[in-house]
Amino acid sequence: MRQLACVLIFSGLLLAPAALAQDGGAPPVSSAIPPEALPVLVSARSDLELLATNQLGSERPVGWSGSLDVNDPQLAVLIRLDLELLLARLLGANTRPDAWFGAVPSTPFAIARDIRHDLELLADLVIAPSVRPPNWSGDRPIMRCDRATQNLVELLQREGRFTLTADPNQPDFCRRATIEVSQFVEASLQGGDGAAAAPGYRANNSQALAFLDRSASRRAGIVPLDVVFTPVARSYAQFSNMALVRGSGFEVFMDYTSTTIPRAVFEALPDVNATGASPACTADWCG
Repeated sequence: MRQLACVLIFSGLLLAPAALAQDGGAPPVSSAIPPEALPVLVSARSDLELLATNQLGSERPVGWSGSLDVNDPQLAVLIRLDLELLLARLLGANTRPDAWFGAVPSTPFAIARDIRHDLELLADLVIAPSVRPPNWSGDRPIMRCDRATQNLVELLQREGRFTLTADPNQPDFCRRATIEVSQFVEASLQGGDGAAAAPGYRANNSQALAFLDRSASRRAGIVPLDVVFTPVARSYAQFSNMALVRGSGFEVFMDYTSTTIPRAVFEALPDVNATGASPACTADWCG
């Protein structure tokens, strides 16, 4: 028990001293793991064992607990400890990837989320990006991203102000998610009060055309300079500049170079084929 306590103190995640039995026995089971954190921890434990088996077979590093006692308030600490042990075994005791979160005191959900992030990162490093052992549970794709992006997306989506459209199947999903949510916040701040408005872009010339198809064969009309719209997807066809934009009374294709949409935002948009787009135009300016 003394060795475990030292490890917990080192991790920075040790619970209050009262959580440890006075007689040196096991922690009491009266503390419940919050319901939002529990499924994240359970799936992380399962996938951690899969990764260890994939790399080490039936062997486990010295000190491995393998715990999945959902009544143990120290469960997150034990899973984090096993994850750190596996990292040390596979990459070296003094090696930490640049994007590694590590053990940081926080809310139970954030600690569980950080475990998932580092587990996915380790799997990317020792197997291959996005390649996982059979029966891998995984979790929400946003958990693969940096803390700032995760927190901002979670906060805005919880308030009903933002819906992330970046394609989680793309290898640069986190970069796209960061750009998308950053553009949303920047546009909201420019609005003055941070209202729940979507990022607003406009045509950059008086002859900007809108189309009902990405090949620009079905013209929808000329988009007035004061009409605000949001980019939601783009054509992934080679050399195509077509973005699908949405506004009041329309969802149309536009050449993004005829708009104020920055190139970085355009490139971060998901593939229109994966969004179920249904172009239409009923606004006053639609022809």
